[in-house]
Amino acid sequence: MEGNPSPVPVGTMVAFAGELDGAWLQSQGWLYCDGSQLDQVAYPALYAAIGRNYGAGRGTFNLPDLRGRFTRGVDLGAGRDPNVLTRTPSNYGGMSGNSPGSAQVCYTALPTTPFTTDKPGDHTHPVQHLPQDSEGLAIAGSHYGIWPDDTSYTDSAGDHTHAVTIGGDAETRPINKYVYFLIKFNG
Repeated sequence: MEGNPSPVPVGTMVAFAGELDGAWLQSQGWLYCDGSQLDQVAYPALYAAIGRNYGAGRGTFNLPDLRGRFTRGVDLGAGRDPNVLTRTPSNYGGMSGNSPGSAQVCYTALPTTPFTTDKPGDHTHPVQHLPQDSEGLAIAGSHYGIWPDDTSYTDSAGDHTHAVTIGGDAETRPINKYVYFLIKFNG
């Protein structure tokens, strides 16, 4: 940009590993990417660079909010983001789809190798709540049966499936390190 003494263009975002000292960062021409709403008149160069990408109101615009978020390059026809058309605005008035500032919810792809249980083939299951007498109606999974003896397990044969319902984490993510994301607001 002509007239800009800084080699770093306004609107550039960087990862910052130091302490977050807002006053010092602002004196260096940087703001923390926390989604704050800014006045367009107070930050004209930044508004000219990012506009309403991350949300905008009457006379205001939003900074990117990268707290606890990963960044991703805009697909621009590369075909690496199969859900590009489902991307939504970060805030009211922001951009959606294949644009900077759009956001995407969590997705987890199907595993390339199917999950299996740890007891393949013939096996038994304990039957809960058997009747106290030697004959009566008991429930085993979704089936009813009469247990004529004191056996508390199902037969070892049978055609049935198992759902894997335990394990996993609250999110799917790669190994990561925390940093502050900053955005350049002036030269």
